[in-house]
Parts: sequence; structure tokens; C-alpha cells
Amino acid sequence: MSLPQLSPEQLVKPRHFELRMSLIFATLFVPLGTHLPYFPLWLQAKGFHAEQIAVILAAPMFLRVVTTPLLTALADRARDRADVYVALMAASLLLSAGYFLTPTYAMVLAVSLALTIVWTPHSPIADSLALSGVRRFGSNYTSMRKWGSISYLFANIAGGFILSVTGS
Repeated sequence: MSLPQLSPEQLVKPRHFELRMSLIFATLFVPLGTHLPYFPLWLQAKGFHAEQIAVILAAPMFLRVVTTPLLTALADRARDRADVYVALMAASLLLSAGYFLTPTYAMVLAVSLALTIVWTPHSPIADSLALSGVRRFGSNYTSMRKWGSISYLFANIAGGFILSVTGS
């Protein structure tokens, strides 16, 4: 299967494309670098039992299997995938604020489920945007994507340091 021919306007490289994609990857992985290792500790500190923590962590995994393909397909059909990415990012920021509400089991589970719907498609959409740049402009995927890994590690280490200093 071959890819369709690109129009001349699709071959025009956006200003600072690689820098912008590097920043997208960096900002995408900072929350993951803190959420993945420390969210269970936060749940435990809020008084949730092991069974509740397990459900809060596992339920989104099942939901994302259904919702991520649907939303990424929507992004593929959109006039501009970047618009879908921005909308999902805004929804993620808004829904993340739900963790600041009273942390009842139902509330945290609901926020986690809603957040996984809009958060999980970020990575595949960011990858598709970057790979589009590789195809269209000859960009180097690795030089853009590495900033996601670096920011993940930095956030992970910084989060651990903050927890050790604050004792929280």
C-alpha cells in the first residue's frame, strides 16, 4: 500500500517544526513521569484501601482499549490532527483539576476514567504528527521523541525528590 501524493502546501515545513514537536513530547511525558510512580502513593495517603487502588488503576486500562482507537480515528479524519490534540489537551487539564476535589472513591474513580478517555490518545496522536513531519519534511523522529524520555526521567526523579523532602 502506498501513501497518497502530498500537495505542494503539505510540503511546506511549519516554522520550528522539530522544536515544537520536541516540546509536545516533553510536556506529554512530564505528567506520566509523576503520575505513574506516585499516583498509587497519593491514593494510599488519601486512605484508599488496596482493593480500591487496584480498581482505580486498572479500570482506566480497560476503558482505553476502546476509547483510544475511537479518538485517534477521529483525529485521523479531522482536517488537522493538531486541533484534536489541542482539544484533548485542554480537556485533560480541565479533568485533572477533579483530583483537587474531595477525594472520595467515586470521585477519584470517575476522574480517572474520564481522564483516561482524553489523555491516552495524546501519545499516538503526537507520534502521528511527528511521523508526518518525518515523511513530509525529512525530520528526525528520534531527535524529537528523545525529549519525551528525558522529561519523563526528570519528572520521575524530581517527584521523588519532592516527596522525600516534604515527607508527603
